[in-house]
Amino acid sequence: MERRVIFIEQPQENDKPVEFTHYLSGADGWGRTKTKPSEYEKVVYLGKCEVDGDVFAGYYFNGRITIFKGHLNSGRY
Repeated sequence: MERRVIFIEQPQENDKPVEFTHYLSGADGWGRTKTKPSEYEKVVYLGKCEVDGDVFAGYYFNGRITIFKGHLNSGRY
């Protein structure tokens, strides 16, 4: 099943999937991540921040939400 993020802006026309590069820690700020969007039940595109670039909310199956920054690319994950 192909899933797509919920987005406000139109994603790029390419085949490259959404990429997460950093996650937001309440205690330590942004940290590098190897997490893939496909590990989450739902990914919501929060918009493009002038400082941080593309920002996302990842909704995990157990109800946990994690904030990521990365690249929207095609919008598919």
